[in-house]
Amino acid sequence: MPHIRLRRRGLTAAAAVIAAIMVTTTACSKTEENGAKASDSTTAQADAGDAVDTGENESGGDTTVGGFKLPEGVPTDLTGDALRKWKNGGWQDFSGDWASDAEDFANPYIENFWTPERIAEAKENLPQLPAIAEAGNTSKGSGKTTQVWLPDGKVKKQQAAKVKATYHKYAPPVGKLFFTTPQGSSVCSAAVVKDPAHPGKSNLVWTAGHCVHAGKGGGWYRNIAFVPSFNNTGKLNIAQASKNYRAGNVSPYGIAWADWATTSGTWIKGGAASEGTVAAAYDYAVLHVKPEKGSKSLEERLGSALPVWFNAPAANKVKNMKVRGYPAEAPYDGSKMFHCQGATKRFVLGYSYPSDYPAQYMVGCTMNGGASGGPWFTTYKGRTYLVSNNSLSDRSTFITGPRLGKNAKQVYLATSNKFK
Repeated sequence: MPHIRLRRRGLTAAAAVIAAIMVTTTACSKTEENGAKASDSTTAQADAGDAVDTGENESGGDTTVGGFKLPEGVPTDLTGDALRKWKNGGWQDFSGDWASDAEDFANPYIENFWTPERIAEAKENLPQLPAIAEAGNTSKGSGKTTQVWLPDGKVKKQQAAKVKATYHKYAPPVGKLFFTTPQGSSVCSAAVVKDPAHPGKSNLVWTAGHCVHAGKGGGWYRNIAFVPSFNNTGKLNIAQASKNYRAGNVSPYGIAWADWATTSGTWIKGGAASEGTVAAAYDYAVLHVKPEKGSKSLEERLGSALPVWFNAPAANKVKNMKVRGYPAEAPYDGSKMFHCQGATKRFVLGYSYPSDYPAQYMVGCTMNGGASGGPWFTTYKGRTYLVSNNSLSDRSTFITGPRLGKNAKQVYLATSNKFK
């Protein structure tokens, strides 16, 4: 029973289908992370307390992620002839030494790289994902075969609804992320988040790890650019929006080019572009971007950025989660923003159950390829927080997002502090 990652859209689509899901709620005890007993609380508010961990008061200059320290400065290894070669088509060469390590990220700016043709052709490339474990199966399984458990059972299918336009009024932090892979032009979704090192002036963007790095055996994607409130009025189809992508109603805040990206070491070492692995539990990334024109930050331009809630209530305790993105697979075309909303359940990846890997959030939703990286958010005491991002999907019934814990916080703070 293969499942798929709620993947970027690329020129070549990997075959991925879903079969009937077989789950149990009787053979598995309730867990929050990896099998520990959970309380019976059923709402986020019941367990949040007064301490919401956003990391906004921890801008101490540390740029360490999982014991690795990010290099200083923006990459400048491409200059002179090397930079000219890159801009003249060298970026298309993914063979040989494809930069993969955390310190190897480089994304040289190419003016007018994202043409109407490249934007229009960006489509999904969806890998197969692990099967749902059969009812009552809590054995270790065979070796390192990744499986999925649904300890709370299935979620109810929910049809994604269009986000009300204009997007800059009703969803200003959310936008589309464009990038290139070995297969061609691709897209994901993303959202502007607060920057502890630059209060009120954030250029940080949250998305999925698989939207910036191919995982094990692959490397960093290229020509990564973010367009907040893409197709702001929601009136154009993808062909129309692509043709006029610099118009004020399509890119009201312009285009911002990523000058740095950080994702989890687990994703770099164990993620996969063609099949799902346990690394999907750490499928998140933070970009630092630079708007093409002007000196104002994204947050100043948008008038909005989402705070991030780390260690938010577990999936079996959240009754009202909101999810947004730009789905691009039929019946969607990637031109409009959609959302789903509802209670979440746990989606557990592992080699056995209880698992050694954090449970993800899962919510009923029909959003598909192209929505990857889009924000999951909830409101607590009048403030809205980003708590996850779109990661996996069965294309028709549900989507999942990683629970953001200690490692996600390190990724976030290290990226912030790198540009302090």
